[in-house]
Amino acid sequence: MYDAVGAASVQRISNPSLGQTVDGMRNFAIQGATDMRIRRLVERICSRVQSGDYASEVLSCYYWVCQNVRYMRDPYDVELVKDPVRVVESGSGDCDDIATLLASMMMTCGNKCSFLLACLDRSGMPSHVFTVVHTPNNGTVTLDPVANKSTGQMWQRMVKPILVAI
Repeated sequence: MYDAVGAASVQRISNPSLGQTVDGMRNFAIQGATDMRIRRLVERICSRVQSGDYASEVLSCYYWVCQNVRYMRDPYDVELVKDPVRVVESGSGDCDDIATLLASMMMTCGNKCSFLLACLDRSGMPSHVFTVVHTPNNGTVTLDPVANKSTGQMWQRMVKPILVAI
């Protein structure tokens, strides 16, 4: 699907490989990081944060996503990857959409990010994804509005984490 200017806004992948899904997420996160709509949103969210308080920028964006984006599974047997603007507009997305939005928000305010693909059973196939933010002063922070308070429990259940740099 395409937006008004012809840029891809949703990538529909039937029978996706892991690589296709991750590539779609990475591409949308990078595009979102320089999209002025995402930048303006982050500037608005962080308007009361003191300059240089990078940890508060991260937390402000995280809490905004927690309060404004609802987790919703993809259609049966289809992998949809939405660009960050579409996630904000619709107010919903699955874990890969939300992780992509968070990564773009974190990158637009100067942070390096990765995706952490979580295998939660012995199959070796990831079934969940987190955003990992590498902050200049506070080290690495894992963000997951989907699991939220259960993030620690998910970390304990992870069989084979896969870290993918953006």
